[in-house]
Amino acid sequence: MHASIIQPTRRLPLSLWVSIVLFVLYGALGVAVCASLSADPRLIFALLTVSPLLFIGMVISAVDIARTRKRGNADQPYTRLQWVGLILLVVAMPLWMAIALLIYALA
Repeated sequence: MHASIIQPTRRLPLSLWVSIVLFVLYGALGVAVCASLSADPRLIFALLTVSPLLFIGMVISAVDIARTRKRGNADQPYTRLQWVGLILLVVAMPLWMAIALLIYALA
């Protein structure tokens, strides 16, 4: 019998995937708003309209963290990745709103 070496698969939390997708989508909208802000200031409203998606993502992340903690079967790197996802969402809205308002103020 020979021994096979199996590399452990590194799981990424679902909440991290949701956070990454929402952060990228919100960031793309933020870039679009900032690029065309001088032409139409109502686009800041579009950025605010999408903000509830980030809140939904934060709720998903918090529920995932709570479920993992309750089960108690996650290792430390997995838990850290969950927190990274939550932090991405918490930082996304103020970051892009500040950039959009700054560009609007300078234009």
